[in-house]
Amino acid sequence: MTAVVSMIYIEPLNRLIKGNKAIKGEKVQEEYFGGFCDCGGIMYQKSWFSDDGVSFLISECEKCWKNELLSFNGNQLAGEKEEVQVVDRVELKEFIQDFLTPAEYEAIVARSKGESYSSSALSRAKKKLEEIDLTIEEIITYI
Repeated sequence: MTAVVSMIYIEPLNRLIKGNKAIKGEKVQEEYFGGFCDCGGIMYQKSWFSDDGVSFLISECEKCWKNELLSFNGNQLAGEKEEVQVVDRVELKEFIQDFLTPAEYEAIVARSKGESYSSSALSRAKKKLEEIDLTIEEIITYI
């Protein structure tokens, strides 16, 4: 049985994509216990997110590197743990390419290189990214 992934964690930006918005997270600086993994490993807290009174914790297994999400309503667990899809630095370019049209993506890349670009394509890309609370400047840093 495979888990249905409903949220995406964009690791380099420390953002959790939930529905149609990207929630900025707070990275955990220490090694805090985050539960036990199905493989028998220990999960360590990675990042916390808060949205509409609900907190989300992403933890990573020390053994198999799987990332899981727990949701909390106050101090109470608000649901089952879920596997979360992680987009790392290497996968971020592909994720953005899938999110934007080729023309919009090319406009961002050209702008980042100081080359000429379609201002309407860049404007559309900016609008799409802002709709989920991301900025072109954040994206340019990683592509």
